[in-house]
Amino acid sequence: MWLTKFAPLALLGACAAHAPAISQEPGARVAWRDLALESPAGRAALRQRVADAALGYCREHEDEVTPDALRNDGFHCLETLRSAILAEMPADIRKAYARALMEAGIRGRRL
Repeated sequence: MWLTKFAPLALLGACAAHAPAISQEPGARVAWRDLALESPAGRAALRQRVADAALGYCREHEDEVTPDALRNDGFHCLETLRSAILAEMPADIRKAYARALMEAGIRGRRL
């Protein structure tokens, strides 16, 4: 009797033990909590972290995420990823990032 109650649990454990590992989607993360965003140096560091994250991601995954029609556009992946990173940030962090771009004199498609 105990076998009929315990067997399903044993089989469930056997299935879980041999389950394939779930691959994680590639992504980019930017930490900002350690930055003093009220200072120009802190905002510049935030801008650099966003640029580094976008450049690193696109260096590895650009061929996978850029549509064929846009392969000649060297900024497509960078702009898309930067937009995705900024979309995840709280509004005050986005404002600090925008201010950092202004302070650095960056306009247009540059990171």
